[in-house]
Amino acid sequence: EYQEKIESKGEISLMVIGGKFAFSILKKAKEGDFRVQDDFGGSVNPYVANKVEIEFAEKSVSLCAEMPTYARVDLIWDNYNNLCLSELELIEPELWFRKFPKAAELLAEAVFQKFS
Repeated sequence: EYQEKIESKGEISLMVIGGKFAFSILKKAKEGDFRVQDDFGGSVNPYVANKVEIEFAEKSVSLCAEMPTYARVDLIWDNYNNLCLSELELIEPELWFRKFPKAAELLAEAVFQKFS
């Protein structure tokens, strides 16, 4: 089922590093499109995630068989305005470090902790 709220509300991406929320962004499609990626004319802006969104993202990552060092949790609002998972990126995700440079340090620390 096509989720039409993506056109008006967009998609939020929450970066989770070491199992903890680090930061988030909001991706919105250009007028008349549904694709939120900036490659297709969408916009990418900082976003202040609320408690429910953060808990949703951290819970999604915690359900993995093994805790990933990093993840990007993409959330949308469905046609009934419920928050839902659209994608859990664990392999080569765009982590939007250009929007939050400190996240590179958080990731380096998480990798160090995991492998030391």
